[in-house]
Amino acid sequence: MRRAWIRWLSTGILMAALAGAALAAGPERGFGGGSAGFGLLMPDLAEINAFVEGAGFPAFDGGLFLAGGGGRGGAVPGPVFGGAGWGAWIESERGSLHAEYGLGLGGFDMGFAVGGSDRSVLTFGVLMGGGGAELTLTEFPQAAIGRTPPRGIVPKPARQTYDCGFLLVAPYFDMQIQLLDWMGLGVRAGYMLSLLELNGGDEGPLDAPALAPRGVYVRFSLVFGGIGGIDSEPAAEIAKMP
Repeated sequence: MRRAWIRWLSTGILMAALAGAALAAGPERGFGGGSAGFGLLMPDLAEINAFVEGAGFPAFDGGLFLAGGGGRGGAVPGPVFGGAGWGAWIESERGSLHAEYGLGLGGFDMGFAVGGSDRSVLTFGVLMGGGGAELTLTEFPQAAIGRTPPRGIVPKPARQTYDCGFLLVAPYFDMQIQLLDWMGLGVRAGYMLSLLELNGGDEGPLDAPALAPRGVYVRFSLVFGGIGGIDSEPAAEIAKMP
């Protein structure tokens, strides 16, 4: 944990230095648009898997599939503001046993475009917000697997649910490359860090593990928007923004 904080502190210092150099040069361009895409969230699932296996269910293998979108705009170089919302999930199955872990989150996207051109933008920033996570363990009756229920009777599966709400901070770096004047490709990599977790109404016999996400993520997006030059007077006003 200590090494992780040292890495992020070093990254913050580097971002501040780049932002200062960029502000000294003054904004040259503006950009904006909305995006939709997918990616992979790679949290440490050891604690969750230990709980799942302890309950007799198959463990999760791999990362969580991530999907969602957002919008943002700003100056290059200069401040960038927007918002985003994402969902992620993973499943495991063995016979009549099915486990699923999923989460949804959203927040305010604030960053700084440290550089770019009329075809690209490089941004350092952070997503601040919150969301919820849920772990569902379902055992289907053996009689219902691969058979037609007699007389329309459908046996009810046994289901356990464990959920929580959380506050989230997710620092990142983002590269947007314009493929066309009105559309580009966005690549973002960052780290999701949960600051606070509140347990919800669990419906199961066991004490739930920590479900809030914490880990590295990568996402790829189609960005519908463009990059263009800005006049000197508006540029001066943008540069004065806090």
